[in-house]
Amino acid sequence: MTKMEKIKDALETKLVPVTDKITNNRYVKILMDGFMGISALTIGASFFTLVRSLPLGDGYTQFLQSTGLYDILNFPILITSELISLYLILAIGYFTAKSFDKKPINGALIALGSYLMLTPFETTATITTEAGEQITSVVSNVLQVSSFGSMGIFLAMIVGIVSVRIYVWFDDKGFKLKMPASVPENVTNMFETMIPASMIFILFMLVRVGCSYTSFGTAQDLIYGILQAPLTHIGGGYWGAFAYLFVGLFLWMFGIHGSMLMYVAMGSIANAMWAENMVAFGNGLPCPHPEWLYMYFVNMGGSGATFGLVLLMAFRAKSQHLKTLGKVALPTSIFNINEPIIFGTPMVMNPIMALPFIAAPTVNFFLTSLVNQFGFSVLTGAMQNNYYPVGVLQAFATGSWTGVAWTIVLIAIDLVIYYPFFKAYDQKKVKEEKELESLEADDDLI
Repeated sequence: MTKMEKIKDALETKLVPVTDKITNNRYVKILMDGFMGISALTIGASFFTLVRSLPLGDGYTQFLQSTGLYDILNFPILITSELISLYLILAIGYFTAKSFDKKPINGALIALGSYLMLTPFETTATITTEAGEQITSVVSNVLQVSSFGSMGIFLAMIVGIVSVRIYVWFDDKGFKLKMPASVPENVTNMFETMIPASMIFILFMLVRVGCSYTSFGTAQDLIYGILQAPLTHIGGGYWGAFAYLFVGLFLWMFGIHGSMLMYVAMGSIANAMWAENMVAFGNGLPCPHPEWLYMYFVNMGGSGATFGLVLLMAFRAKSQHLKTLGKVALPTSIFNINEPIIFGTPMVMNPIMALPFIAAPTVNFFLTSLVNQFGFSVLTGAMQNNYYPVGVLQAFATGSWTGVAWTIVLIAIDLVIYYPFFKAYDQKKVKEEKELESLEADDDLI
């Protein structure tokens, strides 16, 4: 048994059962479905991001600002990023109810009501009088937009599940007004939901009052202070983003969908980072967490930065297997889809290709970090569709031609990293093909 096979065996016997248990957990699936459910909004907003991010120079930006188009294009971005928790609470409430075979709309509305029950309805505002004097006062009956932004993601996750789980318990125990069968379904649903919803809202109102007696003041600040901020500080920084990348690549080598597993483990942190980046972009501020957007430069062609490898296969391979695979995979690889390479090479359980598969994205990550720090190819914070073509994606992500230039440099580096391993593997495949031809010739003689 080879070393790779021993590692695979250890992972299959110890890690895979654990990961299967985690990914199949009801509440993990609810969170995944919730985040995937709201991704349609971020993808929709990415169209406006794309138009605003066209790499056409300062003249284009000045044109958008002078015509008012800048603010118009900015609005969909802001209502997506700055209200992300509002959409998330609805999605998680919906999927929690659906998971327990309850009416999803009831779950979504109860979750939303519970979240709003915890949301402060006042804010501190400063106004300037005609005399130039600044007056600061508390304004009531005003919802703070920040309550629904990235700071509320963890609270939305907790409230969405807990509130609907309580609703499910009430419904299962029969705490509801039962209506005759002759009553229309929509009226029945209203009365059956009335008692559980009222009890849940009272419960969250008590939580709101309890939080007001703490030093945090609100549930949003409490959860952010004791849970979200520490977790994002630990896992949301530079090394958290690198762990998200590296562990995913490592697991791919053993046939485990590392990208999906890391999203399960760190999705809440990643989404908080992406949301903060989008808010900054929408407000014209520097990207606060660029490391979470390095993926645009890290995995050109798909996981493992295989675009360079595909070029080598298509134009330099001697073996028929790799040459054909490269030509077939090139069109999809341009759009960062590389399943043909992952399973056709195969990259899985391949001791020759394992090192460059991990090394190329790792090098890309650290080099991109350096050039960003020096002010070249700076990421704007805008979220992009990962399936934009190689080069186009990076141009939109930076809003500059420098994104394309840096992509070309990285692909060249990836070619160098992959080349010796590709050469060795190509020679191995040539030898196998010759041996197969020899066996077939011997069979024909017999």
